[in-house]
Amino acid sequence: MGFKQQGLTLIELLVTMTVFAVVVGIAIPSFNSMVQNTRSATLGEEILGALQYARSEAIKRGERVTLCGSSDGTDCDGGWADNWIVVVDTAATDDAASPIVANSAAVLRFWEAPGNGATVTATQGGSSPSFVRFTRQGTLGLSGTGEVTLNTSFNGCSSNSARQITVGAAGMLSTKRSTSGCS
Repeated sequence: MGFKQQGLTLIELLVTMTVFAVVVGIAIPSFNSMVQNTRSATLGEEILGALQYARSEAIKRGERVTLCGSSDGTDCDGGWADNWIVVVDTAATDDAASPIVANSAAVLRFWEAPGNGATVTATQGGSSPSFVRFTRQGTLGLSGTGEVTLNTSFNGCSSNSARQITVGAAGMLSTKRSTSGCS
């Protein structure tokens, strides 16, 4: 009868642990980048969904409806990094300088702030609007200053994982990949 080995030697265990540590050391940074890329794409899709909801509600209700940033969830008083709300906008005209929220019942939907590391920027005719208004026909309010472009990304995303959403004067929404905000 011969001798049978019952387990691992210390050397075999150390080699296995070293190989495992190298594999994990390579995989974790790639995984973090993948998570940030996914978060960037999701943020863009969430803004796009909010814009589509606002436009459809404007058409359905036959009233102005606005997507805006909100610090408290009841007023259009925040930026794009804050919470977002879709509200029935009682401004006097489609070109009014700011949305008017009549009361808390005018808030149709609420989105929580996108979180730390999120960047959402909006541009329209050289300015940085804090809201997007749709008219009762579903067209863009304040369209005289051009289309609205929103760029979304998360810190740490790579390549073209950011999103650029454009709201045309006719209210049409389009989205594309972007490198803006990603390293």
